[in-house]
Amino acid sequence: MKMTIKRSAAVAAALSILVAAGQAEPPAKLPSVEVILERNIKALGGEKAMRQLKNREARGKIELAAFGAAIPVVLRHAAPNKEMMELTIEGLGTIRDVFTGRKGWTETPDGNVIEKKERERANKKIDADFYAYLNFKKNYPKMELQGMKEVAGKKVFAVKMTPKKGDADTFYFDAATGLVAGIFSTAEMQGREVKTKVLFRDYKTVDGVKIPHVLELVEPSFAAFTIRLESVKHNVKETANWFKKTK
Repeated sequence: MKMTIKRSAAVAAALSILVAAGQAEPPAKLPSVEVILERNIKALGGEKAMRQLKNREARGKIELAAFGAAIPVVLRHAAPNKEMMELTIEGLGTIRDVFTGRKGWTETPDGNVIEKKERERANKKIDADFYAYLNFKKNYPKMELQGMKEVAGKKVFAVKMTPKKGDADTFYFDAATGLVAGIFSTAEMQGREVKTKVLFRDYKTVDGVKIPHVLELVEPSFAAFTIRLESVKHNVKETANWFKKTK
């Protein structure tokens, strides 16, 4: 009986606060994950335009806080899930990070080749998917809408995506545009697990599909960098040496 009275009093108090405040605005209804993903594909240019692209070569500059300079960088990506990044540091040499869809490695200027371990390969297999935004359901069997948040000054829908194998990623979809504003995840770096945060900005349409021209790794801070793309080409013919070892 006492508990019933307490609960009734609490309800009455809550109602009186709402009445005193005037019109109580109901919380905004969140879209489903399905709607968010469909909106993202449409914002990017649509599935038809995305499927017409088979590979991508992007060139620009990478700003490394550790070096205090902008260094030339080349990013190459090919279906189904191959990718590489190559940057050349004056006076030091070239660094190549490559994933072939099954294997991966990093080539360092001193001639070493560091093979990617199982956990990194599992993550790369998903990260390197050329049609990643069309294959969310395939790559992530479990998806959970975590609500609306704010990232880099933008209101976003946070969707946590968990693969069968590998680390979960949280995608932040811009509530205004439908485009991905950032991805938060975890990764193994230098033998330790760290939180990672990548932001995407300055989307531009290239061959009918929107591509972010600014990619910024803001966490972990010790590895922070910003990539600013200057050119993007699709369906490049000469790709034979893109994903081969040079050492």
